[in-house]
Amino acid sequence: MKKFITLLSILILSFLLCSCNTKEASLFYNSIDKYEGFDIATNKISNCCFVGMYSCEQYTDNMEITIPDEYNNIPIERIGGYYGTGVPTPFQIYVNEFINAPEDSRYNGVFTSHPDNFNLTDKYTIKDVSFTLRIGKNINSIVYVIKDCYYPYINEDSSITFYHPVVEIICSNDNEHFYSKDGKLYNKDTDELVTNFSYKNNSNES
Repeated sequence: MKKFITLLSILILSFLLCSCNTKEASLFYNSIDKYEGFDIATNKISNCCFVGMYSCEQYTDNMEITIPDEYNNIPIERIGGYYGTGVPTPFQIYVNEFINAPEDSRYNGVFTSHPDNFNLTDKYTIKDVSFTLRIGKNINSIVYVIKDCYYPYINEDSSITFYHPVVEIICSNDNEHFYSKDGKLYNKDTDELVTNFSYKNNSNES
């Protein structure tokens, strides 16, 4: 019986220690709070957080977004994730002012793939809107990001402009897992480009 309890304890401890890095551990993220524009989920057992959606109240050219290093003295370690029973909580940049269609319009909401995929008959253009995304020292994994968001805006002539957020990333030199170069994010271990983001001046790169 003691051996069984010891084994069970080891399994539970191992699960808790890796709970910042697995979808299965989402139960330990049991709340979503708003902080500095971000949705933030907290895992108090493993003492870590992740950031979900960033809500942009009013866009300005080359607007800067900084992912906080901590929330309530708990390090923010992941970008995107899952919480509760496995609710998807991706990082994305949400810009409400770029959506002006009525609720019953086909253009109300966010398109999460290129408009060409929707067989639209109305005339439309795509305009990239640039953000500078600052990533701090504590981020160790990119779990779930909605890479492309297209926000449909109906113009006075009834044409549609899809506003498409793109990012230039600046990563802290103290980050042990990632680095930035020419506005893009790279993995320090492999030097491979992190392809989860649509980058400024290269938004069609996959």
